[in-house]
Amino acid sequence: MWRLLVLSLVLVGCTPSDDVPDSTDAVTDTESRPDILLIVADDLGYSDIGAFGGEIATPHLDQLAANGVRLSNYHTGPTCSVSRAMLMTGVDSHVAGLGNMAETVADNQRGKPGYEGHLSEDVATIAEVLGEAGYHTYMAGKWHLGMQRSQAPGTRGFDQSFALLFGGASHFADMSGPDAHRDPAMYRDNDRLVDELPEDFYSTTYYTDRLIQQIDSNARDGKPFFAYLAYTAPHWPLQAPDAVLANYRGKYDLGYDAIREQRFDTQKQLGLFSSTVDAPPRPDGLGPWSDLDTDRQEFHARNMEIYAAMVDHMDASIGRLLAYLAELGRLDNTLIVFVSDNGAEQWNYDNAPPPVGKFAATFDNRPENVGRQGSFAFYGPEWAHVSNTPFTRFKGSTYEGGIRSPAIVHWPGRTQEGLISEALTYVTDWYATFTELAGASGSAGTGKSLVPLLNGSVAEVRRPDESVGVELWGRRGVLNGHYKLVSSAAKPNVRADWQLFNLAQDPAEQEDLAAREPEPSAAMQRAWQRYASDNNVILPDGPFTVHGPEERPTR
Repeated sequence: MWRLLVLSLVLVGCTPSDDVPDSTDAVTDTESRPDILLIVADDLGYSDIGAFGGEIATPHLDQLAANGVRLSNYHTGPTCSVSRAMLMTGVDSHVAGLGNMAETVADNQRGKPGYEGHLSEDVATIAEVLGEAGYHTYMAGKWHLGMQRSQAPGTRGFDQSFALLFGGASHFADMSGPDAHRDPAMYRDNDRLVDELPEDFYSTTYYTDRLIQQIDSNARDGKPFFAYLAYTAPHWPLQAPDAVLANYRGKYDLGYDAIREQRFDTQKQLGLFSSTVDAPPRPDGLGPWSDLDTDRQEFHARNMEIYAAMVDHMDASIGRLLAYLAELGRLDNTLIVFVSDNGAEQWNYDNAPPPVGKFAATFDNRPENVGRQGSFAFYGPEWAHVSNTPFTRFKGSTYEGGIRSPAIVHWPGRTQEGLISEALTYVTDWYATFTELAGASGSAGTGKSLVPLLNGSVAEVRRPDESVGVELWGRRGVLNGHYKLVSSAAKPNVRADWQLFNLAQDPAEQEDLAAREPEPSAAMQRAWQRYASDNNVILPDGPFTVHGPEERPTR
């Protein structure tokens, strides 16, 4: 632990000239500053991996957690690009250019600063900052932060990249898009548009392979690397290799009620939640598994089998990357961060916006083909509420089911092994953490460095008077310690009354304390107003609409 404290103090004092190694001190540079590997899953729920209570086979992530730190109170933005904008820049999404998703910008937000729909040129990315500090910078996977070449990863600090431009796509080589407006999917290979993918392409496998190739291209020159592995698993359409699918046949015939109960019991055994916390309720409108007829049970069980196979294969791919780093001799000095970008997605063919739901229904979704190339499956609220155990609601909301995600940090000998931290942490904190460890000059963003938390020298990184604010589609949230103030209507762009919850006692947000505890409620509403003012939050007016890109990507 003490080594990390000393390292942090030394790095903060580095000058820009110290950051870039020459041939005489390259080995020293690699040994003194960590390689940084950031792995982001897409729409993965809080309880999906074993280390957070799940039954899906995730041995590599579980081992990272056992030897590292689990952040049990880690929060993100409500959706993909919103979270990724904060992850890349260390500032709030309304400052970073993704105050709303590019696909859903409201008329009263259009053209306003912070609502560009791509990363703002006024903020620096972590890749730009670490590159200036002497790091190689690599990226493979989902970008979703700008479609034009001027907004591509290579123009925002990445030396090498392979990027899916949209928020989702077929995981296979057919390049089917995520909705009627964005078909076919588009990729950039080192910022040049891709016309076709390899015949054997599967997203998780290919992204992992490309990142390994990128790291290997400069692996022996003595410089540290920052590598961003942005999986699209397990984002819809649910698709997985046949060999992995076979491992989950019949696994979910017990149904969503039994699996969620099992996960919650495991979470309490792991120490993620107190034994006194009540079991989470089934979402409104979702009946018991036993009420479904056999055909519906088979349909839903099959969808979850595909989802589980995607998570399983992601873990196995991470295992391949870890094995490569070990063979290279760099694993022990690699800071590994694994997170999900938001909570699980509850869409299906009926409740998704028409450009998504109706588009998905045009594919070959027969039972014998679903999960394969040419199909387009969701798993709906039936299983999304299992993924989010024990939280309420889903991706897109500011309830915990939308914004609390699993987070694992692994750095042998520098983190407190086996720690489960309940400290309030947020997606902007990674930027501050990485810049500190890299000795990078310039702004550390608005987040908090997690270095002292990870090595066990502090229990909290935020003062009692420091809050975290979040907003998307008029859905608002404020976090302060274990208190949560939330206003998140069932439909986007609709205002709801404020509710107050104590997440330590009530993680499923069932008991509204706003009337009973008016003082903390009022104080957190004032905190919301400060957050909205400081970050130029513009609440949307008018109906929620998913629209197509204003400009197709250029070469």
